[in-house]
Amino acid sequence: MALSNGKLASLADAAELARGAARVALGGWSFSRRPLAVAMHWAAHGLRFDELLVLTGGVETDLLVAAGVAQRVRGFYLGMEALGMGPGLKAGCDVIEETETSLMLGLNAAVEGASFLPLPARHGVALAQVRPDLRRVRCPYTDEEQLAIPPLPITVAYVHAWRADRQGNAVFGGHRAADRLLALAAQRTVVTCEELVDDITAGGVEADLTEALVSRVVHAPGGARPGGCLPGYEADWPALLDYTALERDAVAGWARARLEGRAR
Repeated sequence: MALSNGKLASLADAAELARGAARVALGGWSFSRRPLAVAMHWAAHGLRFDELLVLTGGVETDLLVAAGVAQRVRGFYLGMEALGMGPGLKAGCDVIEETETSLMLGLNAAVEGASFLPLPARHGVALAQVRPDLRRVRCPYTDEEQLAIPPLPITVAYVHAWRADRQGNAVFGGHRAADRLLALAAQRTVVTCEELVDDITAGGVEADLTEALVSRVVHAPGGARPGGCLPGYEADWPALLDYTALERDAVAGWARARLEGRAR
């Protein structure tokens, strides 16, 4: 019996789901398991959306800023760690600053359907200084002042996995980051994967992300390069260094060349 393609989609079709979206989230962490093939497709083809949400924004965020893909970025860290900043962040961008705690509260509020989740004001002094838009409330039990963290619903989340099947079950490999939480908070979730298999749960393998949370699956070998995706490959540091030396107006061409396989 022939197997159904299920949720299998091309990179171009899956990437198109983000066009004009209110908020797009990218999974992964640091230089690990970032859905860079999708980000490069957006940069190379001039796709636009309103807000990019990342926990830690690295090369994927920098290139989207440089190419003008996202109008603003929301996260609690932006940069390329020891490599400094790339051409996008060097030129500046519209940033909504979060803490790790406030970002997690916002995502959990979206998952739970809550109008807000509280953060004790004493733990959010610095956050309140950079986010005067956050409302203040009083706890009805302790009268303690709290910051009301609003929900952060996601239009489309994109995560990269080591292995996935056509139904949408995925095994990340390496650092899990907050990718499951992103999928729970998203209206749609796209998984790009290094390896596509018939049934990832065969043999008792436990999926990190299950099919009920996944809308599309894209077979994208090398889809996290020049970052890493363990256990398959580590980050390509020479390529990342080359990227940081680019001029901002060269980023879209860099992304296009990598997609077409002309760059290392």
